[in-house]
Amino acid sequence: MMKRFVLAPLLGCLAFLPALAQAQVLLEEIVVTAQKREQNLQDVGIAVTAFSGSQIDRLGYGNAQEVTAMAPGVSTIQPNGPSNYAIAIRGVAQNDFVSNQESPVSLYVDEVYISQMSSAGFQLFDMERVEVLRGPQGTLFGRNATGGLAHYVSKKPSQEFDAYAQLTLGEYRQVKSQGGIGRGLNDAVAFRLSWATHHNHGYVVNRCQDAACAGNEGGRNDAGDGNLNNARDYSGRAQLLIEPTDDLSVLLNARGSKQNIRTGGPFENVASRDLDGDTRGELTPHLNNFNGYRDDDGDVYAGDYDNGGHQDLDSYGFTGTVNWHLDNGMLVTSITDWHTIKRDYTEDSDASPADDFNFYLNTDADQFSQEIRVSGEQDLMRWVAGLYYLDIDVNDANGAAQPLRGIYAARDGDAAGTPLVGFVFDPPNADGPLADGDGSFLGSQQGDGTSQGVDNPYSTDTQSYSVFGQIEYDFLDQFTVIAGARWIEEEKKHNYTSNFVDFQPGTKLRNGNPNIILTAASYSGKLDKGGWSAKLGVDWRPTDDLLVYASWNRGVKGGGFNAPLDVGELTLADDNMRFSEEKLDALEIGVKSTLLGGMARL
Repeated sequence: MMKRFVLAPLLGCLAFLPALAQAQVLLEEIVVTAQKREQNLQDVGIAVTAFSGSQIDRLGYGNAQEVTAMAPGVSTIQPNGPSNYAIAIRGVAQNDFVSNQESPVSLYVDEVYISQMSSAGFQLFDMERVEVLRGPQGTLFGRNATGGLAHYVSKKPSQEFDAYAQLTLGEYRQVKSQGGIGRGLNDAVAFRLSWATHHNHGYVVNRCQDAACAGNEGGRNDAGDGNLNNARDYSGRAQLLIEPTDDLSVLLNARGSKQNIRTGGPFENVASRDLDGDTRGELTPHLNNFNGYRDDDGDVYAGDYDNGGHQDLDSYGFTGTVNWHLDNGMLVTSITDWHTIKRDYTEDSDASPADDFNFYLNTDADQFSQEIRVSGEQDLMRWVAGLYYLDIDVNDANGAAQPLRGIYAARDGDAAGTPLVGFVFDPPNADGPLADGDGSFLGSQQGDGTSQGVDNPYSTDTQSYSVFGQIEYDFLDQFTVIAGARWIEEEKKHNYTSNFVDFQPGTKLRNGNPNIILTAASYSGKLDKGGWSAKLGVDWRPTDDLLVYASWNRGVKGGGFNAPLDVGELTLADDNMRFSEEKLDALEIGVKSTLLGGMARL
């Protein structure tokens, strides 16, 4: 017994040695470009969470937003189901789901800014790494990086042959695939092709799939049933690397994605009500005040949705990146990008079998950007400077179909009724031929059974110019000071119209519905203002394995315009349609340490 007792911890130590070796492999060196040049993650005085391509693969991440699950202080926000995604960092977030709004936490793919939140839920495949930078990054990245940013870097072509393929099978007939292949065509040209697909049947049961739900827009999904939250996604990327000389490289990138899914919410019909008198609400199934529907089965994966909703999204773009190494050691980089996105999204907002309220978002946006920067390095100094131009043309709409909504509400002493567009109730004890005084929604004024509601087309054109620079100087053996700034000049033009319309089958329903009953309001505005962001920091390296840093960062997000769903009796003017820029100042102290010979990091 004594011998067994002594040998047990020895055997445990021997068993632990392979685990240590494996841990050392897991803590691979990750190279990031958080300061527009390649650096070891542990040498950057910024709070960065980085995932290599192999880590992304082992964690099973297939969507751009899933990386936030393992990043401290970072989370994903879906303000409107699958139609929009945003990232929140340290409490800085975007909660407005209107399509012309940009998030204060920006997304970049291969150094290209993604302005549309509807483009932020892309498939994650054939990636080299992902970097999540916390805190303002307005100096080098610039565009709306007030709270931080996420940068997705795809795997690039090389002369070496490389190929892989993955297939995933799961419940609800899930089939996922991704792969990539690349090699050199000759000494100066290499290519890489990669793709990803995702199919699965819906896992939210829609019990409303019969004749009783005549308004079930979109019919059955591709799985042959009406269940919701299915998947039908396709993405692809083609890259061509041309290196005519050792000093010049040109990378051409063409990409595209398509999504056609049957989902709109779906919401569970519950409310927060104070049932026990403690002044705090309890989630409980409730009676729909408009149609009497109640969902009390407690199953959040089943409901009665007359409108299954859908998201049809198409996005594609092209990027050209040129890197030119000059004889004096400087590097000139040019990044030219154009991409477009078209999206049609509808949802059953009332979450019932009645055709009460069906919300939609419509996106048609084009973006062009150009960045030119020059960087260099001397014995004690590293620097980068550049120019950036961005043009975003948004022609979008939001709205809702609501058959139980009238365009006239009769008021006391007003027998003819007062024209309104809004959530129009029939007030009790009201006078007039349209009123019955029961406090309910007024019925359709058309009498033809067609849905009525609002269609709010709007356009927002943005032009932004900026100049930026940052310098790092080693003023002592162990100390480096960093200073940088960016000046931004931005102009926005916004045109908005709110129309009360008939959603008549056979005509254009969204973003320009021609069946206008009443134009409730319109607005045109312009915003032209400059702004600045800056950084000042110091890095201290007492040893090769320890970095202590302190910094002040100022981030700024430009002002913009609202695109309200329901204007009611609101008089549209600058004070309620235009908002000012956001500014954020962050003070940060951080420590990065490599321990146990590279087997642990703090």
